[in-house]
This record gives sequence, C-alpha cells and structure tokens, in this order.
Amino acid sequence: MKPNTRILDYTALVQDGVLTLDDVPQDIAKEVTKWVRYLSGVTDNGMVKDDTPAPAPTPTVQKTTPGKPLLPKVGD
Repeated sequence: MKPNTRILDYTALVQDGVLTLDDVPQDIAKEVTKWVRYLSGVTDNGMVKDDTPAPAPTPTVQKTTPGKPLLPKVGD
C-alpha cells in the first residue's frame, strides 16, 4: 500500500529527529513506524510483533548424481 501525504510528512519529521514515534497520532502510528523502518533499511523485525503469519519455508533439495563428486578436483 502506498502511504498518503500525512503519513509521509510524519515519517520525514521522525527521520529528521523533529518528532519521535511517540509524538505521532495513534491513528497513523503503525503506518508511520512501518515506513520509517522500511526507509531506514531495517530488515530484522526484532521486538516488533507482526500479526500477519509468515509463509512456511519450502525445503530445498540438492540434486546429486551418484558416483560423481560435487566439485571437480583441482590440479589433476
């Protein structure tokens, strides 16, 4: 979802240090927090609780052919 102008304005004020996230109105605090984290490059959620369930990881199976080594020997 794209943020509206009000959310972007508060996001810019928080990033500039003019306001803290506690000063943001409660009706948009969650969205401002999300965009501040996104624009600052935070990828680890850490202590933030996310209500949406994460998709189950799909297992990866490495294919090997019997009798052949995975990597060729170097220098032979």
